[in-house]
Formats: sequence, C-alpha cells, structure tokens
Amino acid sequence: MISPEKNKKNLIIITVYFPPKISTASNRLLAFAKYLDKNIFNITVVCPEEETEVPPDPTIENVHILRIKNKKHFLKIRFDKSDSFIIHKLKAAYNLIFNQFIRDEYKSWTQVATQAIEGEFSKSEVDYIISSFPTVAPHLITLNLIKSGYTFRWIADMRDGMSQNPFNLPFQKMFLKDIESKIFQKAWQITTTTPSLVRSFESLSASHSCQITEIRNGFDFEIPEEYNYNDIFTICHAGTFYADIKPFRFLDAVRELLQEEKLSEIKINFIGAGNAVQLPNELKNRVVVTPKIPHALAKEYIMNSDALLLLAPKSIAEYLPGKLYEYIASQKPVIVITSKGSEAETLVSLCQAGFIADENDISEIKKAILDAYNLWKTKSRLPVNNEYLSQFHRKNQVKKLEELILTEK
Repeated sequence: MISPEKNKKNLIIITVYFPPKISTASNRLLAFAKYLDKNIFNITVVCPEEETEVPPDPTIENVHILRIKNKKHFLKIRFDKSDSFIIHKLKAAYNLIFNQFIRDEYKSWTQVATQAIEGEFSKSEVDYIISSFPTVAPHLITLNLIKSGYTFRWIADMRDGMSQNPFNLPFQKMFLKDIESKIFQKAWQITTTTPSLVRSFESLSASHSCQITEIRNGFDFEIPEEYNYNDIFTICHAGTFYADIKPFRFLDAVRELLQEEKLSEIKINFIGAGNAVQLPNELKNRVVVTPKIPHALAKEYIMNSDALLLLAPKSIAEYLPGKLYEYIASQKPVIVITSKGSEAETLVSLCQAGFIADENDISEIKKAILDAYNLWKTKSRLPVNNEYLSQFHRKNQVKKLEELILTEK
C-alpha cells in the first residue's frame, strides 16, 4: 500500500508510455511527473513494466512509479534492427491490422492495472487522475474506477485525436467514438496538444460542459548558446516513418540538387527509422539509418546537425510532432515539408525557425534544402524567436497544467 502524505492531494498518472519506453509520449508524461509541484501533490505513475526494465529516471524525486506486468501484450510483433526492409514492412502491416481489429491491445493490463489501483487507494483517497491517450487503456482504467465508485477529478489527456484519427478504419472509429462520448460525460477536463485538436474536440463535445484546454508538448533542456557547424552539411530526421510520413520527395529533391551540382557533400541521419524506408542506391553512402535510440542520444544527434527535417503531410496537418519543439530549441534550421496551413508551418513561422515547403512541390522542397545549406555554407544562423519559444519549455507547459488542475470549478 502507498502511504501518501495526508496534507497533499493524491494525483495518479495512468499511461502506457513512460521511461524506459522510448517515445515522444513518454517524454510528455515524464514531464508531468517531473514538474508537477511535489509540495501540493502525492504523484503516482501507473504504467506497464517493460521487458528491458531499468531503474526509473533518478531526476523524478518523490514520485511513486507503479509498474505493472503486461503478460499478454505479445500479439504485436516487435521490430528488430536485423530485419530486412521486406520483413519490416510485413511486420508493420501485421501490426496495423492488429491495431484495427483489437480494440484494446492492453486489455489484460487494463484489468490488472485497475485492480492494482484499487489495491493501493481507497475510494476516497484519489483526488485527481490524468489518463493519457493513445492507447485507449488508460481511459478505460479510469472509467472502470468511476464505475467502481471512485470519485475524483479526471483530466483526460489527448495527445492525438480519437474517433477523428484519419488512420483508423470505420469500426475502430465507432469503438473510439463510444469511448469518446463517455469521456465527454465523465471527464472534468480534457487536455490536448494543438489549437486544431482543441477545436476538433470542442466540436465533438458541443453538447457537454467538459472544458478542453491546450497543453503543448515541448522541450526539456536549456536553449544552447553555442552553435556548431559540421565539415559536411548534415541533415537529421528523428523518428520512424509510417503511413504517409515518408521521406521519398525529400530524397528525390536531394538527388536532383546533387545532379544539378547545387549541393556538394551532404550527410543525412535518419535516427530511429530502423528499416522503415528503402534508400535509393545513389544515396545509400550519404544516409545513415539507426534503430530507435535513447532520447538523450537522439538529442545529441539533433544538436550536432546543421539542419533538421520534419515531415508533416496533410493527414496530420492538425498535429504537432513533439520533436518539433526540440528541433526549434536546438537553434538549427528546420526544413518543414508539409501541407499549407499546417500546425507545423504555423509554429515554425512564429518562431522564425526554418524553411517551409509544400509536400507536393519538389521545387519548394529543393529551395528549402538550399536555404538551410546556404546558412551552413556561410556560417550563418536564423534569428529564432526564443522569447516566443520559451513558453514551450516542458516546465512552463506543466505549470499551465497545474494551474488548470488547481482551478476550482
């Protein structure tokens, strides 16, 4: 049993993403646990126990982490760095189908986690719960607790859209729409990550009084004062390629610029991409691809690049990839290949942090690459609006979350 301090509020964070799991989502939930005021809250994180268990981050002081085994989460196929491109694609296809047909991929864990929380806290001991989607499991656990008679204020954290997610099949959307409706009825607050998602959830919850608030992702380091240039112009993309988030137009643009002799030497790092993309033969000696790596190491790659690549196609125009904040905070120019009017374009423009290219316009993509290349060649840098950017430090976004939680309504 947990023995919380009596004069503090008990707050539970329920998530399937938390270190040591490597994910932008893990970074968000880690920041919640790290920066919420420990003088006000007793914080407990409920998350799955990872196979490669490592000690919790030592910087998370006064946080109880309840790691619960998920014995039946092996229907999904795990990727391996030794997989060929074809094997990787077959595994990805299987997992995509799995995600569509299995409504709650953490069903077994959902049940055990619910029981674990009931074993740790009485019905009157929980003041707040933050549950994080995706996956749907944390929200289902919270609904289970409400059904069991627990009373608390529920903050449903939505990192992505639910029923409106463009990658879901119709019957999966129907399932999520049902859960969404229950959230609108039962949640005290909904938090999400972009202005577009706020508007989207507001339109879906028009008949309910649940407040929807933007709590952005962000960066969690000091903005560097020193600025380095590599001997070879180096572009970095951090993260995997999936659905229509693919680097092929970018690679075509690089290939054309090399053929036109507008670029000389160039190095491209695809960090965490694994075997998700097949490289053109003529670029293989210029591209380095790694499997998923720890966040600290990925940050080193970002900091030591000359430009950073973000792919934000129309399908995710209302989303803001969490890595974009770290890209901008690194002070290196961001090459954004996106649809016009996307959230990524808006943020990069407001921060004066990069070059925007339409995803369907190869000439714009080439120009964006050349603009970044010329900064490197002339040893110049962009006048990033760090005053505007500073609001997206994780501690500032969590402070906004804390003020939301402590608002009595």
